[in-house]
Amino acid sequence: MARKSSTPYVCHIFICTFDRNGERKSCGDEEGVELRAVLKTEVGARGWKKWVRVSQSGCLGKCQDGPNVMIYPQQIWYSHTSLDDVEEILSQVEQILMESAQGFAAT
Repeated sequence: MARKSSTPYVCHIFICTFDRNGERKSCGDEEGVELRAVLKTEVGARGWKKWVRVSQSGCLGKCQDGPNVMIYPQQIWYSHTSLDDVEEILSQVEQILMESAQGFAAT
């Protein structure tokens, strides 16, 4: 039987890496795989691995808008994402972590 628990992460970044092999537009055909690798490396380099998880995902159903990146549980969705957007995404994650730290300090 499944055990329910809370996530150990403040946020979880999902990057679609689904590849349709050129049959239709897909995030994996674009920069989805590279985005995941760069974000994962940057999260580690910034010492955030305890609070931030970077994962690849399968199809998110918005291939025409890909590559797609989601940040949960904050419900943030980036579409048409490229490597040029990595700093913006990391700035968003940093803001989430700062807000989370303030929330922990208040309790």
